[in-house]
Amino acid sequence: MSNLPSNACAYPFKAEMLMHGQPATPCCRFHNRFLPKDNSFDEIRETMMRNEWHPGCYKCKSDEEVKGSSMRTEADEFFNDFTDTVRLEYLEITVGRLCNLACLSCGADFSHTWDKDAIALGINSPEQIEKLKEVQEYDLDNINLDDLKHVKFIKVTGGEPFLHRQFLNLVVRLADSGIAEQIDLEIFTNCTWFPAKLELDALMKFKRIQLSPSIDGVGSTNDLLRYPSKWENVEATLDKWIEVKDATGRLKIATATTVSVINAPQLHEFIHWARVHKGIEVILQTVYEPHYLSIEHWSNGFRRALDLIVDQQYMGFNKNSGKFKASHKLLKDLCSTVTNAHDDKTQEYITELKRILAHRGQDISMAPKFASIVKYLYDQ
Repeated sequence: MSNLPSNACAYPFKAEMLMHGQPATPCCRFHNRFLPKDNSFDEIRETMMRNEWHPGCYKCKSDEEVKGSSMRTEADEFFNDFTDTVRLEYLEITVGRLCNLACLSCGADFSHTWDKDAIALGINSPEQIEKLKEVQEYDLDNINLDDLKHVKFIKVTGGEPFLHRQFLNLVVRLADSGIAEQIDLEIFTNCTWFPAKLELDALMKFKRIQLSPSIDGVGSTNDLLRYPSKWENVEATLDKWIEVKDATGRLKIATATTVSVINAPQLHEFIHWARVHKGIEVILQTVYEPHYLSIEHWSNGFRRALDLIVDQQYMGFNKNSGKFKASHKLLKDLCSTVTNAHDDKTQEYITELKRILAHRGQDISMAPKFASIVKYLYDQ
């Protein structure tokens, strides 16, 4: 993207994220509170063309400072022929807040299953939850397909996309219109059940299809992070998708794995399970909020302990091989970040985490390697 200043991003020029009950934003990492009053992207583009970081891009800025890359720097994958002409080529759709899980890294904005816990734990007020219920889904049935005639890539998240009938309808509409043939479609799913109402024939008309199951750990670690899912159901559903992949040759599967304080000590084990036992890829991303899950916000002592575990796990493996290189580098980068001792809120994070888990009848012992670090460093 040689026409773009070094601190700029192609998304405000070529992309939109559509979300239920909210104005469109350039991408999923740009919060709508940073939009100008007219909700346009003009001011964002102007800031970037001056080679300045826009305040709304703080998550990518943090990623680049910690691990050297971000969603912004990886945009070449979609926008390698970038010009500053404004044209919709990339579309992200948050289909709604209908979801059967209340994952620790999520909240009521994106899952209606969070509602009761959010009120009981004082995270949201009853009034806030009622407000969220006013718009449960994005109105995909009335989206104008002519607006999508230049779209090359669609990324779909939720909620849980397969719970939203309007998303299933959109798959069929794009297939019937012929537009699907030019589109790479990526679907993020919690992989807790196989969508019987999905029309696979329509899905197979897309140029490329990637399924990105949001799986962060195996066994009880999954059950803790992806409450109230059960590991055996997740694995069985994944196996059905692998059968579709093998039967059609038209489906790529790569887990969308969010690295947090809880699963980082077991990441090597997870990657081995995915790549060796299931034959699928792993795409890593880091959690920034809530802070109690973000490695960046925990103490130097925690990161030193995690760093030791990482070295032990990767010992004896070729850390420069494709299988483990990315995860090893990411973990080492996360462990090397420095927390100001005066800003250390680790004890607060542990208290909050235990409070949420106790409300759900769970305990951090469900993630044993994380629990062992906490016990050693903080539960003396």
